[in-house]
Amino acid sequence: MSKRQLLSGPAARFLFSLFIALSVLFLPAFFPGGTALAAEAPRRVFDEAGLFDEGETGELESAIAEFRENWPSSDLAILTVDDAEGKTAAEYADDFYDSREIGSGSQSSGALLSIDMDNREIWLSTLGETAGVLTDSRVEQVLDDAYGPVSEGNYAKGALAAISRIEAYMKAGVPAGQYSSEGEAKTYQARKRSLEWYEIAFALAVSSAAAGAVCLTTANRYKMKEESRQSLNYRMAYRGSSEFHFSKNKANLIGRTVARHVIAGSGMAGPGGSHRGPGNRTTVHRSSSGRMHGGGGRKF
Repeated sequence: MSKRQLLSGPAARFLFSLFIALSVLFLPAFFPGGTALAAEAPRRVFDEAGLFDEGETGELESAIAEFRENWPSSDLAILTVDDAEGKTAAEYADDFYDSREIGSGSQSSGALLSIDMDNREIWLSTLGETAGVLTDSRVEQVLDDAYGPVSEGNYAKGALAAISRIEAYMKAGVPAGQYSSEGEAKTYQARKRSLEWYEIAFALAVSSAAAGAVCLTTANRYKMKEESRQSLNYRMAYRGSSEFHFSKNKANLIGRTVARHVIAGSGMAGPGGSHRGPGNRTTVHRSSSGRMHGGGGRKF
């Protein structure tokens, strides 16, 4: 058999196939950056309830990808829930966070915004360093921004508003005096930004009735009834007791001192004198996996 026949026969095809297979296996070891370029970005929009169309999903994924690029130590994800499997909004969001391995770094820091159609609740689950940034008051503000659009059925707009607010707080960083306090998962009440016409009418009616009752009672109490059987002396008797006199009373405060004491546990100051008010608190609760999640929710 000639060399030309050997190179073009079955042996040549076998050697070529072997070369391709070995290249696929060992090429990434020599060019590790190639796999990073080929690998797709991790999915961070989990639309279980089918609330987003393809364009909205792409917009949310892009916004999250930009967020993760700006803050690589923090993760962010969006979840919609159709069936919570009998769990509360907090339990489902926390378990989803833990089971899908969302989060960055050793503390798995990040935030998951859940739009739970089963419990009719928006829930923001936080963990790690991100929970320190998103204190209770900040979580409530994130929910404020998402609540309006979500309650109107514009779910993608609500999620984008939440992402924008979270980004702003990440730029601001951990607030001074931030501290964590273990408690139950918190559901915040929705803030009504306007009154309905019937609420205004009811308030006016109640206030008018209350004011009228006070005026009538006062007028009847001080009204002098002109009755024929009352004598002049009787009618004028009330005037005699209406006189008043001034008296002088001098209080001597010389030699007196006032002592002030800070009541322990009042929440006015923390270690080192840093302010530890309610606005700097991050309330955390334990999930089924044992992790301490922060966050909060709002019914819609």
